[in-house]
Amino acid sequence: MKPNFKWWISLAVVACVMLSAGWASAQHAVGLSRVGSTDAANGFPRWYMDGTGLQLAPCLVSTADDPCGINAEINPALPVVFPTNFPAEFFYMRATARIDGIGGVGRADAGWALEGAFGGPTGTPADGPGSQIVFARFRLRVTGGLQAGATYVMTGPYGQQSFVAEPTGTINFTDDRGCGAAPPACPFNLALVQPNVGPFLRWDTTSAPPAGFIGHPAIDHGIVGGQNNFFRLSGPGIGIVETNLFSITGKIFVKAATSTALTSTPNPSTAGQAVTLRATVSPAPPATGVPTGTVQFKDGLANLGLPVALTNGVATLVTSALTAGTHSLTAVYSGDDDFLGSTSAAVSQVVTAVAPPPPPAATDTVSVQRAEQVRATGELRVEGVNSRRTTGGFAATDEIHDGAASAGTCPGALIGTVSVNQADGRWTFRQVVAARPTTVCVKSAAGGVGTRAVTPK
Repeated sequence: MKPNFKWWISLAVVACVMLSAGWASAQHAVGLSRVGSTDAANGFPRWYMDGTGLQLAPCLVSTADDPCGINAEINPALPVVFPTNFPAEFFYMRATARIDGIGGVGRADAGWALEGAFGGPTGTPADGPGSQIVFARFRLRVTGGLQAGATYVMTGPYGQQSFVAEPTGTINFTDDRGCGAAPPACPFNLALVQPNVGPFLRWDTTSAPPAGFIGHPAIDHGIVGGQNNFFRLSGPGIGIVETNLFSITGKIFVKAATSTALTSTPNPSTAGQAVTLRATVSPAPPATGVPTGTVQFKDGLANLGLPVALTNGVATLVTSALTAGTHSLTAVYSGDDDFLGSTSAAVSQVVTAVAPPPPPAATDTVSVQRAEQVRATGELRVEGVNSRRTTGGFAATDEIHDGAASAGTCPGALIGTVSVNQADGRWTFRQVVAARPTTVCVKSAAGGVGTRAVTPK
């Protein structure tokens, strides 16, 4: 196992002389990008994300194989609970490497970590809520074997730095970036903008880490993710010494599952009627929090409009685009940094066609007394009489249609219009037409309808 020194000893820089205040590196454009919400259970961020999209959670697993390296600080037989059974420090990511035999007498230990700790007077969970801090640490310690006052270059996963050895032939350097102390409460995003960690280092593909982790602190292993996937020290009296084996600690953040429930109102509806679709996204127990992101409402495979952003876990869409028939509607939640996506059960939306308006009530009657057509000329002769309207007088005109009456109206093609005699309600239609109807339907302007078979002549 790689270096076993205590990481949380001070949040100040433990300094030898360093020649450059900055890293010689182009790595940090893909460093750390985002931090998650605070976990109410312990007061620390639920995750940090690097520029590659890898999210790491607080490594607080206390199983027998100690994948997070915390068992020495807690009672591993009990659940990890803040503040009663909680480590004084833990890691989102920690990478350490060791080179023995420096100058024949010393060793070099290097470490890079994104660390959670406590900034109160005791530096332990006893400091209570509000004392939580997170910082990114780079540490280099060389125990001996260097030439006093000589310059040595350290090259590691995040770049290169130069140091001057102390009179004792040692280097003892620690740089912490992020929260320095608490209270007041730590702004956890301070750990994002720093040169010490990012992107996260993890085991290379020569073997798989334990499921759910990026490595194991008790197993030295090759790594990926760094600008340089090795630790090297070079300078007078030691030449160039290096290792590509690291102890890696880190737990992959697991997004919580969700469920999406969809309702439609009203259901059934009519074509063209506004229907309100409401999707409610909820974390699957025991997860808590309010999902963000968007919901895409769908009609079968087709999208209904654009994705709708969640507000307090709810997305709403109003649509009037549903045609007559039965529609299988679903809501598809996109997921976010904390929660997995989910799709609702299908809702069957029944949409009926708009019923045609009923014909106006008739206020008279029509009697067709004659209907015949001259074969040779095509002249159609239709005669009849209307009754008086219930409101008085006669309708001004009648329409002559091809075909029989149906449901109190004349659905066939219009052949012509005839004026009604206002003295007695009689009318006579004479007109040469292209149509050869077998039946005619006569409808008065007052709603009365009559029909008669056509006799050829």
